[in-house]
Amino acid sequence: MTPQQFSKIFWKQYLLLEKDFLETDEFVTIDKSNFKTFSSRYTYLLLNICSEIDSIAEEYCKVLGRKPKNIVAKVRAIVTKTPRIKNERAITKYPYEVIKPAPFQAFDDKVAAEWWRNYNLVKHARAEEPSDSIPNSQLANLKSVLWALAALYILCQNLYKLLGESGLQLEPSRLFE
Repeated sequence: MTPQQFSKIFWKQYLLLEKDFLETDEFVTIDKSNFKTFSSRYTYLLLNICSEIDSIAEEYCKVLGRKPKNIVAKVRAIVTKTPRIKNERAITKYPYEVIKPAPFQAFDDKVAAEWWRNYNLVKHARAEEPSDSIPNSQLANLKSVLWALAALYILCQNLYKLLGESGLQLEPSRLFE
């Protein structure tokens, strides 16, 4: 894959998802005090962003010459090649509250991060209402979507760097530095 192909296939998709997310700020301010706010739009975004994360993680692993089967193994392969991703933060820009998600920090060799587990519960068991916690449908909230979008941003930025110098300038993110 060339940087130009990456730009057309993955970065363009990231920018579309980011645009959709930023439109929600008109109704729910991107702020830590709103992290538990859930909605049908957040469900839509979480499902689409995480699907894109799975696709780009798969492509990232192909570039690395690996073929892991699930997201935990994909993240492990990526972190092995690019260890800084584990603690990398996507910092929100002005005019949004400064939030610094580190979406890969909670992944380990066997367990996915909370935002990814929330995605799976929303995807596979949305109607279930565990007696000891909130209904799974409410896990599609501002925090899960923001962490997922941060993960997609970090994967995109790092894969683009891995593909090598091209002189091509990607359109900047409107949300993350």
